[in-house]
Amino acid sequence: MVAVLLYTLIVASLVTAVQIYRAYQSALGNLEQRFTEIENSYLPSLAAGLWSVDMPRIDTLLDGIAKIPDVGRLRLRGELNDAWERQHPEHLQILLERDFKIVYREGDDAYEIGVLHVELMAKDIHARMWETAQSIAITTSVSLLMSALFVLFVFRRWIGRHLEKTASYVQQLELNNLEQELFLDRPKSDERDELDLVVYAINSMRSRIYDDMRKRDILDTELALYREQLEQLVAERTADLQLKTKLLERKSEELVLQNRELDAYAHTVAHDLKQPVTNLMGASNLLNADNLELSAEKNRMLLMSIQQSSIKMHTIIDSLLLLARVRKDENLILEKISLEHTAREACQRMSALAIEKGAQIRFSGHWPRVMANEQWTEEVWVNYLSNAIKYGGVRPQIEIGVTDLANGFVKCWVKDSGAGLSIEQQEQLFKTFVQFGHSSADGHGLGLSIVQRIVYKLGGEVGYDTATPSGSVFWFTLRSA
Repeated sequence: MVAVLLYTLIVASLVTAVQIYRAYQSALGNLEQRFTEIENSYLPSLAAGLWSVDMPRIDTLLDGIAKIPDVGRLRLRGELNDAWERQHPEHLQILLERDFKIVYREGDDAYEIGVLHVELMAKDIHARMWETAQSIAITTSVSLLMSALFVLFVFRRWIGRHLEKTASYVQQLELNNLEQELFLDRPKSDERDELDLVVYAINSMRSRIYDDMRKRDILDTELALYREQLEQLVAERTADLQLKTKLLERKSEELVLQNRELDAYAHTVAHDLKQPVTNLMGASNLLNADNLELSAEKNRMLLMSIQQSSIKMHTIIDSLLLLARVRKDENLILEKISLEHTAREACQRMSALAIEKGAQIRFSGHWPRVMANEQWTEEVWVNYLSNAIKYGGVRPQIEIGVTDLANGFVKCWVKDSGAGLSIEQQEQLFKTFVQFGHSSADGHGLGLSIVQRIVYKLGGEVGYDTATPSGSVFWFTLRSA
């Protein structure tokens, strides 16, 4: 019914629009006659009045033109720049306008002595068109609507009620009342129509189902005992296999994880500690050389190199210890903490690096309390801020904030202004010993791996989004307090 009525309204609208458009075009054609009337009836008299400078005659002619229907404004300009103007008080919008050259003819000579500008206003024609549109729309809509209602009545009387009865029969059909057939209260005919075919198909299906149910009952009785024994045996074996499978999968995952972490430890010690140790050995050998005299500036540079290498070794060892502590701490107690406090503590720890890189850090939005561990949450902020400062471009502009999620969690994020990461780089994030931009920043590839472990321990998730228009957004989630 809705489809028929909607289709009727669409057709009525289209027919009405076509009729209104044709009426509008006809009205515009009638308006052209106004210009013809002015050109034929008034222009010769205006030319004579301008030639003889007969002011009363000119005013009378202009008043006459102004009284012609649909004329909104007149402007008459003579050859001596003298001007006359008439305007209808309700003239607001121009529908058509035209300029008429006023030519005075004397014998074979013609003299252009002025220009008459005529504007036809849209008010009257719009009012007439609106009345016409209403009449057309009402007539067309009522006619088509009555036709549609008649069609719906016919459909309801001869088809709809039988379909409802058929649907009701099918809905109430159950396995315990398959003996009752479907009959429709309609005149019998030798020729079958679509409703008769539907009734025949439903009754045939009911009969076949009834026969199949009787056969199935016999088979079910014979198989009942065997099924119970088999189900019990399968359940016992399945439970045993599932338990053993889960234990094996857990052990396998633990072994894979432990092997990966052992490889990580070995790789870190062998790779990341090699450079600072080499620097320490080289600088110490130069300082201990007996036959080599170094300047005070050179000695200071070597000592600074030793200090920087020691700091880097200390940072690597701290990261490894934190990674090991996160792995071993299984019974972590969560408490209500202030996200803003942990974030500001992390900013304080990163202040020296931020000053060195010229980074600016801005806090955004509100900062709720969450269920987490204060020290570990601060470590997550430190790692994210460290990456943002290092890889955020020249004089990084960093924004950090928190967004509420609908599932009872909050989303903590750090947004930088760097170049962002490619799709291949994004796929390698949060894996141990993955580092981007070796030439521009110092790192040992453990930061995001530690972040992932910490956040998983706290019951949240980590991720990466591409910022708009450029940059990166690293985020993690925590449960709201």
